[in-house]
Amino acid sequence: MARTKSHTPTVSAIFVLGLCFLASLFVASASAYLFGPGKYCGVVVFDRWGTCYLVSGPYLNYIASDVRSGLLPYKGSAIQVDASEVTGGGLQLADPMIHKYKILGPAPAPKWVKLDDLQLRAVQAFGRYVRPQFLIEFRNIGKSPVKVDRSKIGILLFKAEKPEVSFSNDDSVALISRSGVEDASYIASAGIGSQKMSWGYIVDMKTQPPPNFVIAPGQSVRTLIRFKLYPGQYQFMFAYGGGVSEEESLASNAISFDMNVDGRAKLAN
Repeated sequence: MARTKSHTPTVSAIFVLGLCFLASLFVASASAYLFGPGKYCGVVVFDRWGTCYLVSGPYLNYIASDVRSGLLPYKGSAIQVDASEVTGGGLQLADPMIHKYKILGPAPAPKWVKLDDLQLRAVQAFGRYVRPQFLIEFRNIGKSPVKVDRSKIGILLFKAEKPEVSFSNDDSVALISRSGVEDASYIASAGIGSQKMSWGYIVDMKTQPPPNFVIAPGQSVRTLIRFKLYPGQYQFMFAYGGGVSEEESLASNAISFDMNVDGRAKLAN
């Protein structure tokens, strides 16, 4: 599968293609670096099918199925591991997959965002037409104002589906990662001809927060996210902070749901 975002052609197409080629060289180098041995951080998340991830804001790292049991005691906690064997995982091997690791302890405190007193909550808001849409809520449970950086809010959607290319025996995959509320919309597709499938989400612009916003003590901020999905089993959550898997982050609760062929969503256990 491949993820793509819609764009509008310009008269500088040749120039843009040249830039894309150069950018691809840098991305390849960055990926090789990111997927190498070293320290990785994230909130330990097990999806509804048992696949394990370290979730860090918009990013995630897969934990290989044969070593994930070692992280069960840390479910819901932000930890740091020293990974000695890392490959690509997920859709087209786009995210790191950790095969061997040693647990170092809690993830380091964040340098660029404040997490203390923040509480994240995902709320289903299917409405009368039972379409898959959710509210993401940031609540300040402390006694001082908290500043939030919109670019650090990640949207995550898991699906019961094996990726076409993977070194994992898991039965689910992160269908959406590396994207968030900063993007007004996200769309991706895969397949050939009439068998082509697409998926994505739209951020409700009336509720999209500004690039940086402050939440007063006892107050909350909510943003509505609407999804367009094909039939299957899904699970939604969101996360905040973490940079590129370098420090502590937060993750919301997860909401499991199924999509029928008529486009209607139903909550699942």
